[in-house]
Amino acid sequence: MNVRDAMVSDVKSCPREANLEEVARMRGENDVGAIPIVSEDNRPLGIVTDRDIAMCAMHNHRPLWEIQASEVIQSQRLCCCDENDSIQSCLEKMEQNEIRSMLVTREDGTLCGIISMGDIVAFTGANGRRRQDAISSDNTLELLKNVSSHHSSRPSASL
Repeated sequence: MNVRDAMVSDVKSCPREANLEEVARMRGENDVGAIPIVSEDNRPLGIVTDRDIAMCAMHNHRPLWEIQASEVIQSQRLCCCDENDSIQSCLEKMEQNEIRSMLVTREDGTLCGIISMGDIVAFTGANGRRRQDAISSDNTLELLKNVSSHHSSRPSASL
């Protein structure tokens, strides 16, 4: 099974100039936990999560409308996978980078989707699919344990 089989392809994104109030509003209106930040030609630059918004506001003592998305993503290490990558390689990247959502790109590097731990869990086990298409429950559980555990080295969203 490839990433394109489990990813969400109707992705809402924001430009780097968007302020965090706009990002937060888009996140809430679309009931998602993360908003990709993209360049003018739709190439991923970073991702802003609900946690990033809360931590940035707390650390900076500034209103959300005064903080641009570019400020939040400037210290991020961008992590993407290709839509044709296997779910297994995506799981490994998520675990190595301790992330819960990953941006998905086309061959040309433009954003085409996002895949989260929840999306992968939805495809874990047979669930009526052909057995060879199922994602291993063991691999998914191991990812969830490793990514969800507390990490003292996790960077904060302060500027």
